[in-house]
Amino acid sequence: MKNKKELAEVQKDYQKLSGEKEILQGLADRYNRLLRILGKDMVERLVQDDIRIQEELEAKKRKEQMPKKIGDRIQWARERSEEHNAQIKKNKAKYRGMEL
Repeated sequence: MKNKKELAEVQKDYQKLSGEKEILQGLADRYNRLLRILGKDMVERLVQDDIRIQEELEAKKRKEQMPKKIGDRIQWARERSEEHNAQIKKNKAKYRGMEL
């Protein structure tokens, strides 16, 4: 009885791993196609650009989240206020002379 149960679990794990292997093989095939079409240097540059963009987005998201500690919230609000004021000042300088 125990052996049948273990066998069923192994077969289930095998099916799951086979499915995952197919997915990974598909990804590897697509990556190799990109390498062949674009070249190794271009693919590497695109990957590094994407990593940098994702890191910048995550940093921006973390920066925009309000901290839990009150003392940190005050500093956070001060920084957001300074950024907002700098943007307003930048926009005024940019559009100066364009007023009707």
